[in-house]
Amino acid sequence: MSSNRIAKKLRYALRWLPDRAYIQLNYFGHFYKFANLENPTTYNEKLNWLKLHDRNPEYGKIVDKFEVKAYVDKMIGSLQENKDWKFGVCDDLIGGGGIAYLPLVFGTALMI
Repeated sequence: MSSNRIAKKLRYALRWLPDRAYIQLNYFGHFYKFANLENPTTYNEKLNWLKLHDRNPEYGKIVDKFEVKAYVDKMIGSLQENKDWKFGVCDDLIGGGGIAYLPLVFGTALMI
């Protein structure tokens, strides 16, 4: 049996495991130790803790590039209708180069 078939069968078997067990086995496969998910200290342990505990149903909308446009329109209004958004060019910077900028809307920045 080729190594690709073995890996495929192993992935199929592992997908039936609960999330916590799958994360622990995957972590062990990479770092040769089990993750401390009760009190995470390393960055990787914290990411795996978030996989288990941060289940926001809006994440599905945010990661879809078509649904995120509707989500942003709902949150801040349509960009065409919002008259507070202004673009400009600043020519008096050091070096004399013009830079297009977008000022903050209502004191908040939207990061996508």
